[in-house]
Amino acid sequence: MRMLILGSLSLGFVLGACNAYSPDLGANPFLCGAEDPKCPDGYTCTDDGNARMVCVANGGAIVDAPLSGFQCADDSTLETATKNDTIQTAYQTPVATQRLDIAFAGLAICPEGDKDNYAINTTTANQNLEITVTWDSGMPMSASILNNGGASIGNATSNGERSIKAYVANLPTGTYYAQVFAAATTKNNYKLAIKVAGP
Repeated sequence: MRMLILGSLSLGFVLGACNAYSPDLGANPFLCGAEDPKCPDGYTCTDDGNARMVCVANGGAIVDAPLSGFQCADDSTLETATKNDTIQTAYQTPVATQRLDIAFAGLAICPEGDKDNYAINTTTANQNLEITVTWDSGMPMSASILNNGGASIGNATSNGERSIKAYVANLPTGTYYAQVFAAATTKNNYKLAIKVAGP
């Protein structure tokens, strides 16, 4: 009988520790519950823009990626609310105006079909622009340097395993874009380095 009681107490302790609405669930959004409360304390049930209701940590952000499968990096600080999916909403880098180079990590092409755009405003004629994209694993990435109308003036080529580079020399002053993308069915995380040099 004593063994049975101890077993029951142990089971009760374990069940008490397993709470589906534990408040320590991290910053990644997760699907809302079907009934109230739909989210644990400290989280709000919100539409993620893809017809899914997700629990988001109060003060947190929704990553533009699915909630299952490949784990996309949270690049919302660069994407912002308007996202950087077009050249009109490109993330404005300080390259050429404030510094010669910059490197970003924790970026993501998510969901499939995503395109990330980064603006570079050259202020000195005949500068050279170079972008390098690297990734740790997964499917290959692509990148281009675009002119201010959005046309490609330099496509990235292989720069070793899991790395590509695009380079355009002697640019007139103006706005250019580093665009990173992938095949239509690909999601991946990446790093981006942008630099200008010369003349």
